[in-house]
Amino acid sequence: MILYVCSYVVRTPFFSEKRIDLKEMGWEKLSNIIKNVFYFGGSVIIHKTDADYSEEFERLAYSDIDSYSMVCDSRYGYLLGCSISENEEYPHGTYLRLVNRAAKNPDEIYIFEPHEDEWKAKYVNQDLELSLKLFKDIYEDGELSFESKIMFE
Repeated sequence: MILYVCSYVVRTPFFSEKRIDLKEMGWEKLSNIIKNVFYFGGSVIIHKTDADYSEEFERLAYSDIDSYSMVCDSRYGYLLGCSISENEEYPHGTYLRLVNRAAKNPDEIYIFEPHEDEWKAKYVNQDLELSLKLFKDIYEDGELSFESKIMFE
């Protein structure tokens, strides 16, 4: 069966949860998590996964298909990307990143904590409402809308 599950980490104060069923979580809780990650740093990932019950281990076994992730450093903003498995639209699968077309210096480098990852400004976004809209697409429809995908490369 196809499930959508959410894992997240909020950096300050530290809190995390893994593999929560998205529909059980509800939009209100998910949107609050996204806001906390935005304001305090951290990450949120939604996995589209094929889940089967493993009798041997007496729990669900997950096989991830697609994932949608937001990583945030509260000093700069967030990165939003999606890893999409092979399908008709993407025969070899793909990884898409949300592009900040308003970046004044798109090649400027931001160093995200805590792992000192380097990201170009063209991928760093500050629009919280946009991230909420994109995650609501995923929450309601299971994927990004066509209108949303054109903001990615």
